[in-house]
Amino acid sequence: MFYRVKNIRFHRKLRRFQKYIRQHSTLILSILTILILIIIFREEITYQLYMRTLDVQPYQNALTLWSSDYHIRHMNNFYSFVRIEYFNDTLFSNFSPIHDLKTILVPFGVQFFDKSLSYSCQRTRTCLSHIRVLTNTNGMNFSDQLASEFYEFYKNQREMNLVDAFVCFHPVSMCELYMQFNRSMIVISSTRYELARFQPDQWMKLNENLKKIAQDPKNFVAANNLYDAEYIRYFTGMKVPVLPSLCNYTNADYNPKRSQFLLAPIHSLYFDDVFKKLLKTSFKRYQNHTIKIVPIRNLYPNYKYSDLTNHPAIIHVPYQVSIMSVFEQYRMNIPLVFPSLNLLTKWHYEYGVVAEKTWEQAFNERRSKSSRIKGVLTDVPDPNNDYDRSAIRYWLNFSDFYQWPHITYYESADDLISKLISTDFRMISKQMNEYNRQVGESVVKKWKEILNNIKQYSKKFQ
Repeated sequence: MFYRVKNIRFHRKLRRFQKYIRQHSTLILSILTILILIIIFREEITYQLYMRTLDVQPYQNALTLWSSDYHIRHMNNFYSFVRIEYFNDTLFSNFSPIHDLKTILVPFGVQFFDKSLSYSCQRTRTCLSHIRVLTNTNGMNFSDQLASEFYEFYKNQREMNLVDAFVCFHPVSMCELYMQFNRSMIVISSTRYELARFQPDQWMKLNENLKKIAQDPKNFVAANNLYDAEYIRYFTGMKVPVLPSLCNYTNADYNPKRSQFLLAPIHSLYFDDVFKKLLKTSFKRYQNHTIKIVPIRNLYPNYKYSDLTNHPAIIHVPYQVSIMSVFEQYRMNIPLVFPSLNLLTKWHYEYGVVAEKTWEQAFNERRSKSSRIKGVLTDVPDPNNDYDRSAIRYWLNFSDFYQWPHITYYESADDLISKLISTDFRMISKQMNEYNRQVGESVVKKWKEILNNIKQYSKKFQ
């Protein structure tokens, strides 16, 4: 009897609901239609709302830079290995050159439109930032037609009218997109500049465009490391200046409280095993000493910059010739220990340990024998020939860690242990601090010159 009454009540409620639907069907259909349209056109709606609510006042009297960079942390998305990354000072580090640039220029009142195309941009909350035409899939290797569409859309756009200069780090070729706007461009190569222009015709065209950009006095073309400056010179004949990253955003300084030496990640899994076996053998010869070497990830799965500063030094087997995390560590005055040039040449020749020196190895996990285009410097070995030991040594010499002072080098695993025992790392840190002070002053001075030059050519400041 109870279930019968309950069933009757249910059917009554169902009939009332059906009656309500029939009476308000037009309204309900209208609401559903609106929701569907919002889903379909959400990007356009979001963009229009953004444009209508954009406060232009902060940009009107300030130098304003536009960036659509792919490098938020590291190009993990393009390589065969994946590393989880966090924002807000947890799992590292390795911020992008554009983040570094913001920390330098924002105190001078510079404004940014950061339209990041990085796959990791959610960490910095700059994902596309209401950008149109470009996406993170078409922006790396855009066509001439896409470049024209971008220009036509933005040439009189409210936001773009506030921009004084474009910034291109990663990839350098992004500045080809902005050439039609005839505004100042800051092009700074932080890795091999032909990224996304690998085909010979694309690469040659990029070379010609880079020359055009560099010849215009309102533009600035450079590299943030000597290797990439020499690399550009090899393929273009252009001698560009080196303007290093500053990386003063860490808010941490060397303060060794713990005894363990840190070992930076070795990206070659095979050589990681080889290196640790070499260390194990060497430790047996130094049994009377209590030196401890710990992989960073073993000790700190997630860590802050200040965690790194608590250790005497960081040992590296580098996977790249210029690395933002090494900039950061050096600027924190943490003593760094690297293989000597001869040793790294040997290891790269035999094992390919500097795995991201060339795009061929970074993308395809195989070493290249030559570049896809010829260089213009006939008396210099090919930088992409990883089968020529002399070429490897010649180019590795331009790596940051062989150009900066106050870095400790080891010739073997035994020599590494010996150096860890005998080196006065506190004294080295003090020397690094003085050098960093000088670099900081020089970098800031150069950026002020660049900003003044942009102002000179900006219509906003005429």
